[in-house]
Parts: sequence; structure tokens; C-alpha cells
Amino acid sequence: MANQDNIRFRTGLQTLNCSASAYAALAASILSRKVSQQYVSQLSAATKEFDSDKEKKEFFQIIDTMNHLQETISPRLPIAWSDVLGVQDVLARTFEQRKNEIDPLHRQVWVVRLSLHDYFKGLRLDGSVITTLNYYNGEAAAFAADSKLAGECVELLKARNVPAKAELFTVARRQSTITTSLEEMGFESAAIGGTDEQATEA
Repeated sequence: MANQDNIRFRTGLQTLNCSASAYAALAASILSRKVSQQYVSQLSAATKEFDSDKEKKEFFQIIDTMNHLQETISPRLPIAWSDVLGVQDVLARTFEQRKNEIDPLHRQVWVVRLSLHDYFKGLRLDGSVITTLNYYNGEAAAFAADSKLAGECVELLKARNVPAKAELFTVARRQSTITTSLEEMGFESAAIGGTDEQATEA
């Protein structure tokens, strides 16, 4: 039985007069993972659900970009989405432009290094540290160019006897992956406040 996401996807394709095979070809250079024409057809026919929320979001972002192009093209003629070679480049460029407007890139970010190869990702519910080897693909906690929050994170980790230091890396990270509070990484507000009070008293 089709769920709402499948129906919405199929309706989006029908509104654009775009076949599943054309969509699969157009989206090939945009999606973060390769998908087959068969997979897209199964989604449209509601015989398969999206593999992840991330993938679903990307699929609909492409549909939204296609609608945007259709609405802004001049003269107002239906876009022949089946002409993949003719529209693929402009679709990819427009998708990237719109993505940068909604979720801009940071070219330099602060990360917290725990060892030669390990970087800080967050805290588990039991307070143990989550590490990752990847600082560049959205896994490690990343802080904006202002080092203040990264420095606070380092001090809180040191208070737990976890060796840590902040380092500035030149790497592209989306705004949506930038850490904006210590709480979102698992540090409790009370613990953060306590640390600040202790520092003030000292």
C-alpha cells in the first residue's frame, strides 16, 4: 500500500510530466548516493519505500528545484525533462545554488581533536565520549569560525579527564552540520553552568 511519501513523489513527477527513468538520470549527479532507474520506478509505483529520511529529503529537494525551474523559465513553456542531456546541467547548478542559499557552506571550522586520528562527535546518554575518524563529512562536531564554543567544549572534556584540543580546519561544512550549543552534543545544562560557576569562583 502506498504511503504519503510515495504518493507525494509520484504526484510530483506527474505534475512535472517527468518519467521515473528521466528523473533517475537527472538526479544521478545530485543525489549523495547512486540509485537505479528501477529503484526510482519502485518508489513512484509505491512498491518500495525510501531507504532513509536523508534520501527522501534529497529526492523532494530535487522535485522542488525542478518546479522552481519550471516556474521561472522564460518563455513559460513546459520543460522537456526527458531531454536529460539538455537540462541536467542547469538542474544541477540550480539545485546547488538553492542549497547554498538555504544551507550555506562554511569554508573553515573548528573541530575538537582527541588523539592523532580521533575527533569529538558527542556524548552518549551515559556520558561516554563518541569519537569519529572523519572531521570532513559531517560526523565530527564542527564549530563556526569563532573558537569560543569549541574552547568551552575542550574545557568540559578536560574536566572529564578527556585529552582534547581545538583545531581550525579548512574544510567545507554545511550550516546544518555546525554545532550551535553544547547541549546538542550531550553536555547537560547543569554541568555547563556548574563549570562556569567553578571557573568564576576560581
